[in-house]
Parts: sequence; C-alpha cells; structure tokens
Amino acid sequence: MAETLFDKYGGVPTVTELVRDFHERLMRRPHIRRYFADMPTEKIISHHIEYVTFALGKPRTHVSMKQLHDQHMTAGVTKASHNLMIDLFVDSLQDNGFTDEDIETIVARLQSVTGEIVTKGIEK
Repeated sequence: MAETLFDKYGGVPTVTELVRDFHERLMRRPHIRRYFADMPTEKIISHHIEYVTFALGKPRTHVSMKQLHDQHMTAGVTKASHNLMIDLFVDSLQDNGFTDEDIETIVARLQSVTGEIVTKGIEK
C-alpha cells in the first residue's frame, strides 16, 4: 500500500497541528466564520479534522460524496469562500513544511470535491 501524505508528514500529530493552524486562520475571517456560526466548537474541529485528513489522502471510511454534499447543501458555500478556504489551508501547509509538489497534490484533491461543497451561486 502506498504511503499517503497523512503518513509521510507524521499522521495524527501533524493533523492536530494543521487543524489548529487552519481553524485559527478560518475563524479570523468573518465571512468564513459565518459558515460555522451555529455549530458547536467540537463539531467544527471534527469537520476540520475530516477536511485535513481527506486533503492528506487518508481514505474516507465513513463519509461518502453524497454525505459530503448533503453536509454542505444548507451552508450556501460560495466558490469564492471555498477558494479562500483552500488558500488559507495552503498557507497552513506552507508554514508547516509541506513541499510545493505535495501542496499541488493536496489542492487537486480539494478541488476534486468542489462540486460537493460549493452550493451557492452555481450555474444550473
């Protein structure tokens, strides 16, 4: 089995650091923070753990693409907000020593699910 970026960069300790960093960056942005306004902090952190572990290639064992879509359907996430979240995550990755090549892989993975997350302002 091929090593994932999750494994390459140290697993749970790295995810913990990335989630802290990413969460702080997101919560400093009022137009991003609003997506999480009605969520308990534990649920927000759990959501960010899912996001980060997915981004690092750890197989999703309990969330399908349909569930991912359903989780975001009522949030009204815009493409601009999603892109900003990716940019903020890239900043976290760079500050935590990820290579440019690995960051490109991670961004491609995140962009592959844009259609499941962006639910507002999409063309029909």
